[in-house]
Amino acid sequence: MIGRYAVVETLRAGRWPMDELYLDAELPDTDEVVRLASQMGVAASRVPAARLTDLCHASHHQGMAARMGAFPYRDTDWLLDAVKAASSGPPPLVVICDRIQDTHNFGAILRTCDAVAAMAVVIGHHEQAPVSPQVSRSSAGAVNHVPVVASENLAETVEQLQTAGLRIAAASEKANGEHWSAALTGPVGLIVGSEASGVSEALLQRVDCGLRIPMMGQVGSLNAAVAASVVLYEIRRQQTTGAAKSD
Repeated sequence: MIGRYAVVETLRAGRWPMDELYLDAELPDTDEVVRLASQMGVAASRVPAARLTDLCHASHHQGMAARMGAFPYRDTDWLLDAVKAASSGPPPLVVICDRIQDTHNFGAILRTCDAVAAMAVVIGHHEQAPVSPQVSRSSAGAVNHVPVVASENLAETVEQLQTAGLRIAAASEKANGEHWSAALTGPVGLIVGSEASGVSEALLQRVDCGLRIPMMGQVGSLNAAVAASVVLYEIRRQQTTGAAKSD
C-alpha cells in the first residue's frame, strides 16, 4: 500500500495502474483525488481511519492508501531510442543501479534522478530491490516521473549505452580520480553500486572512468543514495557549464 503523497503523485502521473483506493471517511477536499481516480477507472472507497492504519500497517498514511498493480517498467529498446532521439536540453544522463537492495536508498536515488532530470534509471533482475510501495514512499512520488528500465543483463546494457555515445562512469571508493576532476560534460551513464560491495567487478571492467568522492572525515564512504546525489549534481554542473573543476 502507498500513502497520501504517493497516491496523489501516482494519480497525477497516470502511469502506474492502481487497483484499489481508500480514503478516510472524514478527509476533506478529496474532489481532485476522486476525479483522477475515476479517470483511471478506480473507485474510491471511504473507510474509517483505523481501517487505513490496518491496511498500511502504519498510522502515517494521512488519510489515503492505495493498492497498486504491476509497475510499468520500460525496456532497453525504449532507452536506446530515447538516447538517440535526445536533441535539446542538457546531454543525456542515465543512472544504472547495480544491486541496490535497500528500498530507502533506491527511492532516494529516484528522487535525486527526478531533481536532476535524469533520462532514466536502469535496474537489473538480480539482487535488486524492485519498485514497490516502500520505494515509492522513499522517492516522494518521483518513481512516477523517472522512467525505470528493467535490464536482463546490466553489462550488455552498459555496452549498448557506450555504443550509443554515453561515457560510462562508476561511483567507487576504489577509483583513483576524484569525481569533480573527471570529464563529464557530454552524455553520461553513472553506475551506482551495491550498499554492501559497491560496483561489481564485471561492470568496473567496462566503465570509461571511476569516480571517487573525497572523504575528509573519519568515515570511509557515503551511503549509496548520498553518493549518487553528490556525483549526479557534479555531472549536471559539468554538462551545464561545459567544464570539470580545475585543480
